[in-house]
Amino acid sequence: MTEQHDEHLPKDMTPVNEASIREERARMFTLGFWKSLLAGKEGLGDTFWAGNYLAALFFIPVYVILLAIPPLYGLFPYVFGAFGIYLLFVARAVAKAKPKGNSGLGLKIVGVLWTLMNATMCLTMSPFTGGV
Repeated sequence: MTEQHDEHLPKDMTPVNEASIREERARMFTLGFWKSLLAGKEGLGDTFWAGNYLAALFFIPVYVILLAIPPLYGLFPYVFGAFGIYLLFVARAVAKAKPKGNSGLGLKIVGVLWTLMNATMCLTMSPFTGGV
């Protein structure tokens, strides 16, 4: 079995390469990364984890603000629905993403199903989240 390498990370994951690793992780907070992620051009792991959970670092504070300001309660189902639609795009990206290392089709299927499950939950529950 040949060793596969993530083009965004150094082969040697020692403290000597810490700056390079930090640069790559900082890339996750750029528009270019998110475009690449949603196009399925990132690795399977980055696409699944960042697509599902790093994005929550944006959506959850928005939910909290909407809940903290009563006149904005009515927007909650729309934001919840928007997150569900976004997750449909993430599921597509996970399906297109290339697994790295020795992960294979099984992990990709689980990732797609998990993301679709989250999207379905958001889309089906959004009409009931208005707080009105």
